[in-house]
Amino acid sequence: MQVIFSERRGAKDLKHVGSAHDDEQLALLQIKAQQIIDGQQQALDLGIDTTPAGTGSQESPLPVTSERAGYLIEAITGAYRALGFDEATEADRVFSDLVIARIVQPGSKLDSVETLAEIGVASASYATIKRRLPTYAADEFRSRLTAACAAHAGIGPGVLVLYDVTTLYFEADEGDDFRKPGFSKERRLEPQITVGLLSDASGFPLAVGAFEGNMAETRTMLPMLERFADTYQVDGITVVADAGMFSDGNKKAITAAGLHYILGTRTPEVPYPLQAWRKANPEAEYTDGQIWTSADRSGRGPDGVPHSITYYVYSWDRARRTLKGISEQVDKAEKAVAGKLAIKRNRFVDLKAPKKQVNWALVEKNRALAGIKGYETSRVDLPAEQIIGSYRQLLKIEKAFRMSKSDLKARPIYHHKRQSIDAHLTVVMSAMAVGHLLEQRSGLSLKRLVRTLKRYRTFELTIAGQTVHAASPVPAEINELIARIKQA
Repeated sequence: MQVIFSERRGAKDLKHVGSAHDDEQLALLQIKAQQIIDGQQQALDLGIDTTPAGTGSQESPLPVTSERAGYLIEAITGAYRALGFDEATEADRVFSDLVIARIVQPGSKLDSVETLAEIGVASASYATIKRRLPTYAADEFRSRLTAACAAHAGIGPGVLVLYDVTTLYFEADEGDDFRKPGFSKERRLEPQITVGLLSDASGFPLAVGAFEGNMAETRTMLPMLERFADTYQVDGITVVADAGMFSDGNKKAITAAGLHYILGTRTPEVPYPLQAWRKANPEAEYTDGQIWTSADRSGRGPDGVPHSITYYVYSWDRARRTLKGISEQVDKAEKAVAGKLAIKRNRFVDLKAPKKQVNWALVEKNRALAGIKGYETSRVDLPAEQIIGSYRQLLKIEKAFRMSKSDLKARPIYHHKRQSIDAHLTVVMSAMAVGHLLEQRSGLSLKRLVRTLKRYRTFELTIAGQTVHAASPVPAEINELIARIKQA
């Protein structure tokens, strides 16, 4: 296509616009040619529409027939397929759409229809979504997803898994046999459920379970571990959890089931190994990373190996922070005893004495324990450094729970029936797994990744009867990000 400005005696004053190979390219070249013409002369306004049909104008732009956050959708669906979820769900489009919506903008199932429409995904109707929820609550469906997660994480014999629980409350006055008032991590009084999450050492979610709101945390762990071990025929599982997850009976039940544990211990008194070391070294100071070992005194196996071992570790940084807190509390306690400060809550003020006073014995005991952390384990075959390092991985599962409560907003839950609640948690766990993989590949938080990719969109519009495809310009750094996400 060419624009000819003049032609005299066979000579032409022209400008070559380009070549078209189809009707769509021809329509685009016509627009470009018209822009060249308009730029060479001032249009005389005679009240006649000289704009070529279908090119649009600033005052009357062409309507966009469709818009899609293609880069974001492809990133999420790519991670979804990479985890094997497409195969595990037998390409259930409704479920995958719910996972996409949960990642993009968490909300109710009804809100998910609107969220999907906003990014250019044609969702199933709300009625269809409600009909599909019982399928997503079924044990078989959830087991297939857990199997896909386990396969991705490379779960095998002797695997190390992390376990933690949280509570999700409901804005309702009355509970039922499942939603019950109980100890709330958010200090709420409403009916709630207890949710247990099992992850690998990197914090990648493996399984989620829901329990009655008043069930003790210690009673949630073993059922989930046994179900996981039986389903995937995994032996020698070692669970890492906080001290609040374990009771004496729980530890015995776990070892009786052929499982192992690593847990952080509470240290209310100066442990015997530290007392012995202090007696032998009265003038010495603890060194950062110093470890003391205490074997289980309750008994040993037939081979003489103790049932469990507890390692005590000194951290200079932990001691610094603890001592600073103790000094601040002691200062407040002294002011409270002197009547200069009202007593609200201070553990160093002895209210049982005939006259209120500072409990200096308790102060000294806490100072002696500053910087000391205990780790108990039934894995007596592993070195102390490996046990301690494994426990510190718990930060990963805490991050996973933070993702579910912040980025993915596991609550509020808009369901009331047990089946629908289980389906909701299945969607949340799958979204957590996809989000974990996206964060791992991109190096960005899930929230920032969604916000970044959502800006770059693809469009369809009709020009001169032809469908034209367009896209937002993508900077080089965003192309690099997209390439990282697509990595195998």
